[in-house]
Amino acid sequence: MKKIFFFALLLSASVASYAQGHWFTGGSANIGFRNYFVASGEVWVGYEFNDWVAMGSGLGAVVCVGRNDFFAVTGIAEPFVRASVWHNESVSLDLYALGGIEFTDELKLCQVGLRPSIRFRISENVEMAVDLVVLGAQYSPEFGWRPSISFTSLNGGARFAYHF
Repeated sequence: MKKIFFFALLLSASVASYAQGHWFTGGSANIGFRNYFVASGEVWVGYEFNDWVAMGSGLGAVVCVGRNDFFAVTGIAEPFVRASVWHNESVSLDLYALGGIEFTDELKLCQVGLRPSIRFRISENVEMAVDLVVLGAQYSPEFGWRPSISFTSLNGGARFAYHF
């Protein structure tokens, strides 16, 4: 499983290195409480081929701490392709085709889908993206494949990015 993630990341980096465009990096961090404390973070690296198309991947982790010494750490990998549907100088409407995988020593969850998103340009090099909904399918070893509609990706609904 780890070989597949590494291969996907390497493939996206090698394809992007031949194109003429701009690199960006960023991520998200979330803290929450359900019946237990949840903290998650993800780092994104991507490449914009032009104003309309970008691709990249996110890597991160989710940490859960609860009662009775409950402690769990889950890894996240989210490769994506982003197509801009409409944009002007300060706002973009995007559509992400993404895959997402949660794993510990074994696969916990796999998600594929489409995610509409709105990106706001905060400054010349900084953007903030807000996810609207993720429409797709999820796979878990317990339940198999099933359709899914969620209001966040595997690691939350808002990201910041810095463009080089």
